[in-house]
Amino acid sequence: MTAREAGLRFQVLGSVAVRCGDAPVRLPGTVARRVLTLLMLSPGEVLSTPRLARAVWGSCCPATASNQVRKAVAQLRHSIPGAGAHLLTDGPNYRLNVSAVESDLVEFNQRRLRVRKLAQSGVGEAQRIQELQMALSLFRGQVAAGIVDGDDVESGPIRAAARVVEERRLAVQKELISLRLRSSPPALVIEDLRDLVAQHPLAEDLRAQLMLALSLSGRQADALAEYAEIRTLLRDELGIDPDHSLAQVHEAVLCGDAHTYLRGASPRDYEQPVTTELDAGRQHMAPRVRKTPDRATCTLPHGPTDFVGRREEVDILLRTARAGSRGPGPLLICVDGMGGVGKTALALHTAHRLAQDFPDGQFYVDLHAFSPCGRPREPAEVLQVLLRSLGIKAQRIPADLDSQVAMWRARLADSKMMLLLDNAASEAQIVPLLPPGNGSLVLITSRRRLYGLDGTEPCPASRMSAGDSRELLERLLGGGLEPRAAELLVTYCGGLPLALRLAAAKLRSRPTWTLPHLVERLGDMRRRLAELQVGDRSVRSVLQLSFDALTGAQRHALCVLAMVPDAGMGVYEAAALLDTDPAEAELLLESLLDVNLLEQPHIGRYTLNGLMAGVTTGTDEFERLLRGGGRRSALRRLLAHHLAVTSRSCLLHGRPVDGAGTGADALPHLPEINSRKEATELCERGLPAVVETLCACGQEEFFVAAAQLARNLRFVLAPEGGGREEAGSAEDEGGGAGSREIEAYRGALLGLAAACRGVGLLEQGTRLTAAATRSAETRCARPAERVP
Repeated sequence: MTAREAGLRFQVLGSVAVRCGDAPVRLPGTVARRVLTLLMLSPGEVLSTPRLARAVWGSCCPATASNQVRKAVAQLRHSIPGAGAHLLTDGPNYRLNVSAVESDLVEFNQRRLRVRKLAQSGVGEAQRIQELQMALSLFRGQVAAGIVDGDDVESGPIRAAARVVEERRLAVQKELISLRLRSSPPALVIEDLRDLVAQHPLAEDLRAQLMLALSLSGRQADALAEYAEIRTLLRDELGIDPDHSLAQVHEAVLCGDAHTYLRGASPRDYEQPVTTELDAGRQHMAPRVRKTPDRATCTLPHGPTDFVGRREEVDILLRTARAGSRGPGPLLICVDGMGGVGKTALALHTAHRLAQDFPDGQFYVDLHAFSPCGRPREPAEVLQVLLRSLGIKAQRIPADLDSQVAMWRARLADSKMMLLLDNAASEAQIVPLLPPGNGSLVLITSRRRLYGLDGTEPCPASRMSAGDSRELLERLLGGGLEPRAAELLVTYCGGLPLALRLAAAKLRSRPTWTLPHLVERLGDMRRRLAELQVGDRSVRSVLQLSFDALTGAQRHALCVLAMVPDAGMGVYEAAALLDTDPAEAELLLESLLDVNLLEQPHIGRYTLNGLMAGVTTGTDEFERLLRGGGRRSALRRLLAHHLAVTSRSCLLHGRPVDGAGTGADALPHLPEINSRKEATELCERGLPAVVETLCACGQEEFFVAAAQLARNLRFVLAPEGGGREEAGSAEDEGGGAGSREIEAYRGALLGLAAACRGVGLLEQGTRLTAAATRSAETRCARPAERVP
């Protein structure tokens, strides 16, 4: 049975109750009632179990809090007929899915929205007054009465959520009073205004309305007495004077000009009185207010003047933002990417193009997740900034976070605004800052993938393409650049706009330098990061912040990955490098992918950006690992892995392998290969990484195992070519043992290079030939090692 069929009605605008038809439903104990109350105050919103627990016990939750919350939800489903279809589980969280028919709060919110639409479409005041009165008639007393009254949790979630609803109720009451003040005899609203002023004695806008109503009813002395009272209260309670708008009302009352004030801000805005719809029979004349439009608040920094490229990302952002939210809350878009990739520039460029779509304001806050100045900003600190940007004086902003959240959401009720949260650290930092309603947009930039926020639309900011990088370079340095030098500079900067900007700034600051000279300096990997620095801005400092934020296991993994040539690797290669099992290796790789320090060009393959590798090799962790022989150990394990995989592939292709140096028995974790096709595909997919490993083996003098690996690969790529090298073998005569092994290594590389060229892999063939040439000049400094 559904809630509609059962005639269910969830009531929270007064004492908390659930009715089934005309009969009240008996609710379970205190825990269940408090859980239900918070769900009813947040219809359609996903609430976590910890948040529901805080609604019951505050900050002192028992160890069994989560179990008790789940038990309470089960009790509610059992006690309320048809509630199972509306009290929903969302992973470990819960939400109450109800319509206006089933919830007095949802009906209230919908009526408020309907009034706004009526006003925008120019519908007369009578219909809007009727709608507002019907919305207010839904209240049966204080919101969540009984629960809030007995709430010992002063700043708990229930009290904060109820405060938001009460703020909305007050906003509706003010709007209704304002309409009645303009469209009916002012004396009729005085009694209601006095009730509201008694409830909110420090509310200056209510006092202003009361002063106008009294003055328009011929009670000028009473109106002035109200001003004297509020001025005394403000000074005694808060130590402040009445604000400017209340002072203007006071002046209008003193001058006997309340009608003029009510009509507009200046004489040129006056209109002739009109006959209202409510009092047409009595021909009561009332002024119609011409509202002076307020200029929307905008705290966005200026957009980048030299923004180029990113056409696909900009199109996605614009299309997603203009499509709007698909749920009850604001639309969330997360722009994530590694440091220096241009996330803020992309978000600001898009935000300025969207500004006209959000007429109620555009706000920007830097959350300092990765900042040299210290820790990420706390939500309470950010809300202070946002509330002050709305014009709220600092002394009126509450100190506790829940009250700040309530004030922020109440002020933005029904608004269509844009909030750009730059440099975010986590989902928890963002949630308290989200505006209410589904008409707003929240743009988030972060180095982490913050997809834990429900309904988040991801927009990864990848490295700039070569074409966009060249376009930005020409924008920074002008046209006519030497083509080869520009191409190399783009390559050295790794697709990071920050690196390109710093390289261009370095060149402009050195009048005697040429672009080829700068490129030559950047060609030395050891000094590249030192060159990409101008003043206090550098690529190293930006990326170092990301490294410092990693866990110990992540830093160790990144250091090991940076020790070997990076041409992409899979989970099994990473497991060999990190000396762990594939499952643990994949967890580490994915965690580094989540913070955008690794890239995933294809499913199951991971690469490390060259500039990030350069930052990693300059850290103390890397130096300690290097001094401890970490590089040789990691390369030995990787070589053993590749040798075992290619040996298995050779067997499937019908070529026995002598097993010397394969180390297959010592490797517990190898990918499953069951056919020649699988073997060939696996070797071809991993060939770029294996080629880089083979080239590095010459530096560490792993000649025997590297030669065997090259022969295995050659056979898999070109089985018809056999296993003969172009020059030399491990059994060649002449020279010492070291010389024979070097010659065998050189010959194996040349043979594999020929096989690569035969199947169209020209780049790999060139790399292998160059490595073979270097090995010809090598003299064995110590006996070559076999891979254990």
